[in-house]
Amino acid sequence: MMSAGHAQQIEILFYVVGLLLFVIFGVIILNFWRRSRGPSQALPHEAKKEMPLPTEPTVEEEREAVLAHVDSTGQIVSDLEAPSVDLKEALRKTEENLFGRIRSLFKTDSGKAHLEEIEEILYTSDLGPTTVQRLMAALEDKLSKKERADYDTVRAALKEEIKNIFAGSHSGSPDQGILAKIKLADSGPTVLMIVGVNGAGKTTSIGKISSQLASQGKKVLVAAGDTFRAAAGGQLKVWTDRAQVEIFSPEGVTDPSAVAFDAVAKGKAQNYDVVIVDTAGRLHTQANLMEEIKKMKRVMAKVIPEAPHETLIVLDANSGQNALMQAKEFHNALTLTGAVLTKMDGTAKGGVAVGLAQELQIPIKLIGVGERIQDLRTFSSQEFVDSLFQ
Repeated sequence: MMSAGHAQQIEILFYVVGLLLFVIFGVIILNFWRRSRGPSQALPHEAKKEMPLPTEPTVEEEREAVLAHVDSTGQIVSDLEAPSVDLKEALRKTEENLFGRIRSLFKTDSGKAHLEEIEEILYTSDLGPTTVQRLMAALEDKLSKKERADYDTVRAALKEEIKNIFAGSHSGSPDQGILAKIKLADSGPTVLMIVGVNGAGKTTSIGKISSQLASQGKKVLVAAGDTFRAAAGGQLKVWTDRAQVEIFSPEGVTDPSAVAFDAVAKGKAQNYDVVIVDTAGRLHTQANLMEEIKKMKRVMAKVIPEAPHETLIVLDANSGQNALMQAKEFHNALTLTGAVLTKMDGTAKGGVAVGLAQELQIPIKLIGVGERIQDLRTFSSQEFVDSLFQ
């Protein structure tokens, strides 16, 4: 027979279990009720909660961003109506951040050499350590003590050395079309592999490149190889529709290497001029994902041994030194053939272009200086240096 003490303990246990069940079901019912009321009828105390983190744009949101741009007055303008961007204006903030500070040194204390201060300014201008050392060596080795105290002479020496850094593969005219910067295949389709981290402007750059190539009479196929991000294929579809080029995005295929392989095979079989392969926008520090992108490159070569003919990295100029680090890691993994520098308009970190040329010796193929399709244009080292030293 159960003692009175045991009976009391069991009774207490039942009370506790009952109370827990009441709380659990109460929470479930309350959450269901909140959801049914919708965000517009949130409880008063809920208004103080932080807003949720932004989600990736929907395809419709991406379509609005692609088909129209908003100018400084808030008016929506089309590509043809958008004002043309001058590179000097685009690099104005970079020039002020770099040479504006150097000018100030000589204005406040003229007749004195400012090598240490100049070195500090160069280091904080996203040029990269190797580039800074080369520029400082040029000032110390080529200029006399008297010349180092003259701003115009120092400026001329820096300009000359930056020109030397860009010598060779970075030559070209800003009026040349994109085709002039692409290594074309001897026969069959030319395959472009586009890499870079999310947010750098990779999808937008692919859209602008394909549009310009199509306008030059090229038959273009764009492969939606970013299978990791749900909206990536839809966003790319908006751009390819606008460019009037074909997109290759097979349903149910989640292996990016399979997409790359089949796209190159289709490009070869159906006589496309250019196949552009998009890749997932991954961080350069994610080793497993970097291995996946290396696999994508290998499988393309099984269809066309020389493919990809170009492996281009898209970099956000605003990232500064981080853009250099991204380029180094991708270059080590894939052996890049060139870079596309986006968002040059308005950035104070355009000096990263000099760092890319010096530290990695990666040719800068294209630069983005505005919203319009034609504002993604070929990089001219002469135009860049002249604009930087305006």
